[in-house]
Amino acid sequence: MSTTRALLPLALGLALGGAVAATERPEPLIVRASPLVAPCVEASASAYAARAVRIDASAGQNAADVLVAADVEVTRALEAGMALLDSDVDVARIPWVLQVPAGNPSRIAGLDDALARGLEVVLPKDPAAYEARRMTAGRGDRLREASDPRELRSAPIALVPLSLAGAGDRIPTALRPLQVRAVVLAGSKQAEAARAFPRFLGTEPGQRALAA
Repeated sequence: MSTTRALLPLALGLALGGAVAATERPEPLIVRASPLVAPCVEASASAYAARAVRIDASAGQNAADVLVAADVEVTRALEAGMALLDSDVDVARIPWVLQVPAGNPSRIAGLDDALARGLEVVLPKDPAAYEARRMTAGRGDRLREASDPRELRSAPIALVPLSLAGAGDRIPTALRPLQVRAVVLAGSKQAEAARAFPRFLGTEPGQRALAA
């Protein structure tokens, strides 16, 4: 057999191996996002070109790479050793608004007015809504909590972060904005790659995507 014919299988194998390697894609980053901020994180993930990102609100500690949530949740994860120190990034401050029907037919002046008039106000059932619950505690018997974002968006009157507001008018409130942070989880199997996503969220392109 000639030298040329003997090298053909080797050359073919190398070519196929190179083709397989060229088509391989790195594992997507799994991001556990709080329901209160998930819409913003999904917008940012779609603009992140470095790696595929999958948003999974129910991903467990050892299944997710990054946590994006309210400050209180990220702090808890860091203090419990569930997240990597020095990997957290301040991402956004999302204002709380009172969502009312388009045109505000009931002429609701704000949260205090809605509570004083005994109107039903729906608010998130979420750890990050602690201050909202504290501010409204004992001020109305028609307050109702909901954990489904779709229910919050469709509620006639809802006290929500702007990221969860549905159709209709949004009235500003005196509540402190929701402070959002991102952190790499200790159980991540690709921690070095995961660190880049929180950093991206803090950049100008990441901020534009969040705002969208």
